[in-house]
Amino acid sequence: MMILAIDIGNTKIKYGIFKKDKLEFKGCFDDFNFFLNHINTFKKHPLKKTVISSVVPNYTTLCIDSIKEKLDIESLIIDNENCKINLNVDKPSSIGADRLCNMSAAQKIYKSPCIIIDFGTANTYDVIDPNNTFIGGIISPGIETSAKHLIENAALLEKTDFEFPENVIGKNTKTNIQSGIMYGAIDQISGMIQRIKKETKINDFSIILTGGFGCKLSPYLEIPHVLDEHLTLKGLLYIYNANF
Repeated sequence: MMILAIDIGNTKIKYGIFKKDKLEFKGCFDDFNFFLNHINTFKKHPLKKTVISSVVPNYTTLCIDSIKEKLDIESLIIDNENCKINLNVDKPSSIGADRLCNMSAAQKIYKSPCIIIDFGTANTYDVIDPNNTFIGGIISPGIETSAKHLIENAALLEKTDFEFPENVIGKNTKTNIQSGIMYGAIDQISGMIQRIKKETKINDFSIILTGGFGCKLSPYLEIPHVLDEHLTLKGLLYIYNANF
């Protein structure tokens, strides 16, 4: 039997199908309604249950109901009460389910203390101490979110590809923008990590990158780190296994 893991984000819906601990199939949808219309395609897999991480409450119930109707299986919804993680923050219920999944996977796969950086609509930094306790984090605008805002509010700027230019100092508008966005992101990561180390007085963090832009940024980040593209999906499975 297999487990269907679904990660509902603000802009994309990702899924993975696990057989035991192995990720057998994975995919991504850019439109939620398109995803709902294609749930029937999962019937070809012998699914036991679905586990869902969602940061869009309006989509969560629709997803649960559609899966029950079309696949006739129940869904576990990730939250702060079933994630099995020590959460030392003011309001644990406010932590995004995707972040909880990232923490679960990081604790199981990598060494604590660790910093998990997820590049999505927003960039999130999650800090786990040596005792495997989540002690808080950081949220900043995502790369694409920032770039879109910049271009929409500057009449002379045009949309450009998210690539690293050869030089930091650009010779035209395109390379100026690319430098500011891409090298600026690298410097933000390095700067935030240094601030976290200074504040916690911990220097031996494992640094884990995930999310859409992780692949582009990883080669340019000089700080030792690992890139795990499927961290959230793995965390969904680990939390499911911890509950059953």
